[in-house]
Amino acid sequence: MPTTRLNITLPTPIVDDIKALFGQRGLSQFLEEAAREKLAEVKKKAYKGLIEGYSATAQETKEVLKKFDSAVTEQRDV
Repeated sequence: MPTTRLNITLPTPIVDDIKALFGQRGLSQFLEEAAREKLAEVKKKAYKGLIEGYSATAQETKEVLKKFDSAVTEQRDV
């Protein structure tokens, strides 16, 4: 996967804790994993809102489609 080099600023105690647990080379991996988890959480919340919106209108959509059932039959006079 292509990568992009960033220059970011974090509080020193946070960086020190990450380095102590994961080593200098583990810093990027830790930040990547944390970003993926947070991004997944944000996307899930956004999609949840969309799903709730679609679910709220589902019954209304079903009722509208029922009105068309009588107009659509296998034998039509054309």
